[in-house]
Amino acid sequence: QAPNKLQEEVAELLGIPPVNVEVHVTLIGGGFGRRLGIDYALEAAEISRAVKAPVQVLWSRPDDMQHGHFQGASAHRLSATLDVGGNLIKWQHTKAGSPHNIDKPESPAVIRDAAYYQDLSWGVYDIPYVIPSIETSYVTVDIPVRHGPWRSVFAPSSVFARESFIDEVAAATGVDPLAYRLKLLEGADLVKAGSLNIDRRRLRKVLEIVGEKSDWRRPMAKGGGRGIACNVYDGETHVAYVVEVSVNGSGHVRVHRVTAAIDCGLIVNPTGVEQQVESGILWGLSSALGGEITFRNGQVQQSTFADYPVARMRDTPVIEVHLVRSDKVQPYGVGEPPVPPIVPAITNAIFAATGVRLSSLPVRAADLRA
Repeated sequence: QAPNKLQEEVAELLGIPPVNVEVHVTLIGGGFGRRLGIDYALEAAEISRAVKAPVQVLWSRPDDMQHGHFQGASAHRLSATLDVGGNLIKWQHTKAGSPHNIDKPESPAVIRDAAYYQDLSWGVYDIPYVIPSIETSYVTVDIPVRHGPWRSVFAPSSVFARESFIDEVAAATGVDPLAYRLKLLEGADLVKAGSLNIDRRRLRKVLEIVGEKSDWRRPMAKGGGRGIACNVYDGETHVAYVVEVSVNGSGHVRVHRVTAAIDCGLIVNPTGVEQQVESGILWGLSSALGGEITFRNGQVQQSTFADYPVARMRDTPVIEVHLVRSDKVQPYGVGEPPVPPIVPAITNAIFAATGVRLSSLPVRAADLRA
């Protein structure tokens, strides 16, 4: 994912000009942030220098699981103020997290730049809803573990916090979660958040379509629930999900159906967009229901997919992807945008099924047992 960086850092390591380092870029699918780290390439160069011969370095699954970089944890504090009529008039969201530490530290000039913290605050500062008073902030915390880009970078935890809390406020006011979001998108069609321009018309449209296609108002059977969440990714791609789940007496969650609506601008390859959305849904499902890295005495405890569960074919829900016709003349991204809203859609569905509001991940059966 970063061949120029690899070339420069291998050259620095070996003490040779960058022009003497030849990088062959292989086309082997998505990198999802992991290959922005070049630790494996530096390791190969150093070993080759030591043995004075060409080498092939292969990291095993436990090597990568335990010594690659991780998605940094974050904590969020949100508060909402309602007026006497139950209208949301003030919103506060503070995120505490850590910048990526797999590369050299940023320069003081970069750290003083507000744009630097906007990137760290994806899903926080770019809240799309109409609220008279909005205050967002970012608090830097040093995480002493190598962590770096993950699919959709900094947005997943932020959107989980925001969309869960919006759902909580809707429940507190006794308003349907879909209707509540649509109400909060009334008013000015265009809003500027930092350097981004958010088009609320596009977000309203994907919400309306996903509500219709999912049969949102159809009652669910006992033990089942339906949840919704949405997001505008980097001011460009608009995504909304409705998720149907069931929760049994032992707290096991089964995701049965996901309905998606996406406006990603001009669509060149519809099948490719559908595949990216499906993969983003499964990526998020894995992180919601199983993705957890734990440490003991400084050592990662997980080593393979046997103790770090990911969604299998048997876990895959029915997925319906609705591509929304856009008036935009350029295509926008679909690799990262499908990920952030799926987890809060799942946990909001769990709330609808059980009455239990989850505020941390992954989902634990013990928290949902009857």
